[in-house]
Formats: sequence, structure tokens, C-alpha cells
Amino acid sequence: MSQKAIPMVVPADGGRKILVIGNEIEVKLGCAETAGALFIFENSTPPGDGAPPHIHSREDEIVHVIEGEYEVFLDGKTLMAAAGAVVNFPRNVVHGFRNIGKTTARALFIVTPGENFERFFEELSSVAPTRNSDMEKVAAVFSKYGLPIMQPA
Repeated sequence: MSQKAIPMVVPADGGRKILVIGNEIEVKLGCAETAGALFIFENSTPPGDGAPPHIHSREDEIVHVIEGEYEVFLDGKTLMAAAGAVVNFPRNVVHGFRNIGKTTARALFIVTPGENFERFFEELSSVAPTRNSDMEKVAAVFSKYGLPIMQPA
């Protein structure tokens, strides 16, 4: 039985909310709605927070910055991405980001394909909902889903 995408409109304040390492994630479209093709979520990133440099071995990720400014680590370079910027994190390229502002930054993330990443977020939210989570457990979940955290050189 093949799954089909569901035609729908998700309102601005719609979506299921989860906490992942202190970031509020609002899932806009999950795999059930996109037949596994996409996982789309809005990330509210507290000041100084973000995602450590890591690699996706299974998915591509596109980020549209809605509010604030992120410092982006992309393929060995450090770049800035302010509101309105679009960032492309292709698979097999080291990337990460950090909110460098004094207020919460927001960005829309589009991950394709979505199934592995959605399962990753579900498990990570149960293991590490807060900023002060056990980083060994966090790293183990990243690795389990083909998203190894890269140690600084």
C-alpha cells in the first residue's frame, strides 16, 4: 500500500510542538502529510543556541531565516544568515548554526527525504528536551540516524 501526500493548509500558529535541546520545534508537515518526502518545521532558537557541526548522510536541508541572525558553519566556512536569507545544507557536507542575536531567532527548515529526520527529532526530544541535556546521549542519537556530530579540528 503506497502512502499519498495530504493536501492541506497549516495555519501560522498550527503544528505540533516539541522541545529539542532547548529549541522549540513546531512541526508544520510531517511524513504522514507528505508521504515521507519532506519534514518541515519551524525552529525557535534561543540566543547563543543552535546545532553543533554535523553531517547528514541521508537528507538535504534548506533553511529560511524568518527572524534574527544565525552564524552558519558550512563546509569549513563561517557565514552570516539574517532574516530573509536561505541556506542550503546538502547531504554529506559539514554544517551547523548558532543564534548570534540577543533575542530568539526563528527559521523554517525543510528536510528531504523526511522520514529518518522526523524519527531522529522524536527520539532526540525524548532524550534531550533541554539545553543542559547529556551530550553523550545527544551524540549517540545523532549517530544512530546518520547525523554524526563533528568534533572541532
